[in-house]
Amino acid sequence: MQVPVPSNWLGEGESPNLALLQAEWEENSEPEGRALLFAARDGARLAGRVFEPATPARAVAVLAPATGVPQRYYFGFARWLRERGYAVLCFDYRGMGMSPTPDGGVTMRDWVARDLSAALALARQRAGRGSQSLPLVWFGHSLGGNGLPMVEGLEHLDAAVTLGSQFGYWRLWDGWRAQVTRIFFQHWLPLWVRLSGRLPGWALGGGEALPGAAAMDWARWGLLPGYMRDDPACKADWAPQRFRGSLQVWSIHDDRLYGPRRAVDALADCFREGAARVERFHLFPNEVGLKRVGHFGIFRRSAAQQLWPLLLSRLEARLPALAS
Repeated sequence: MQVPVPSNWLGEGESPNLALLQAEWEENSEPEGRALLFAARDGARLAGRVFEPATPARAVAVLAPATGVPQRYYFGFARWLRERGYAVLCFDYRGMGMSPTPDGGVTMRDWVARDLSAALALARQRAGRGSQSLPLVWFGHSLGGNGLPMVEGLEHLDAAVTLGSQFGYWRLWDGWRAQVTRIFFQHWLPLWVRLSGRLPGWALGGGEALPGAAAMDWARWGLLPGYMRDDPACKADWAPQRFRGSLQVWSIHDDRLYGPRRAVDALADCFREGAARVERFHLFPNEVGLKRVGHFGIFRRSAAQQLWPLLLSRLEARLPALAS
């Protein structure tokens, strides 16, 4: 059954620890907000949830998920943003979480070029247009940030924050982790796709199983120096220069397996080709009173005390409409 999109979201006429990660999903998955289904440009349906503040919204935010991570993992952060006046959209990529698998299968290119674009388009409708429009911001976790150069409508974003997002080329990892990453892309991913037709969640270190075609996109990109940019199928969509807003690119010091510093640097560099105002931040966990953060700890409740306020204050300092 189609779940209607709330009227104020429509324009007129238009560290890998599976047990810990699963516990955090359940911790954050309290049934709040309003469920919806919305469509990508090719007709694929995406399951989302919107969190509206009790008072008039100050801004609209998209929370774009990591590979294999369901939207419910971000609900805690979404509620926290809502309490600060943000209207927030969370969603699942096609074939993941609550989003149905369309006929024809699922690729990772679909996720970054079509699903992320659909989420931005819906959020833009909520933000409105013209002089009365609300600031439109993006929080991208891992894939939700490294797919940003592929997003249609990128020029309409006022600001974006990427968290643990990177260029996934294996040589951007350091030391022995580079060889582990190469083996992951060259052998581990293809092996499990051949054996089971998909990538099991445990083979990824936690999370949901990935559709086979999506996993093979990832495997191919990880062996290309330009990552997805070097995939001929992605060239028409790759356009980071369209983004003209404020971009804050974050890496975490103890996120060496998924978001190493040099790989995150490479993502930031691709946006410097255009007019984006790029800022690069590297966080040590003890700066925010934590022993560890890693790749997934950014959205744990323990991060709400110091890390989330730090992220939001840095973002709002770059947006005059929110700086006050």
